[in-house]
Amino acid sequence: MGFKNGHKKIGGRKMGEANKITNEFRSALRAFLRNEILDLTNTFSSIKSPERRLELILKLLPFVLPKAQEITLEMMSDRSLDQLVETLRNEQEREN
Repeated sequence: MGFKNGHKKIGGRKMGEANKITNEFRSALRAFLRNEILDLTNTFSSIKSPERRLELILKLLPFVLPKAQEITLEMMSDRSLDQLVETLRNEQEREN
């Protein structure tokens, strides 16, 4: 027979606390990744295929560079639009 609805919790983990195995796994994974990152240059150099090297670079780029986002005129404030127009006018005057 199970607990009745609304019973008081007794013992166990506190809400939001990770269990012991999760903490141990995360700690081991952090240590493993730390070692791999330190050896990344050697690992990269050992890849002979240019296609595989490019694939690795492309997979790592999102961790270093922010993803480009499309900006439309509708998303810009009036002040930003005015600054953009002024900048474009100045560039055009310099070219002429």
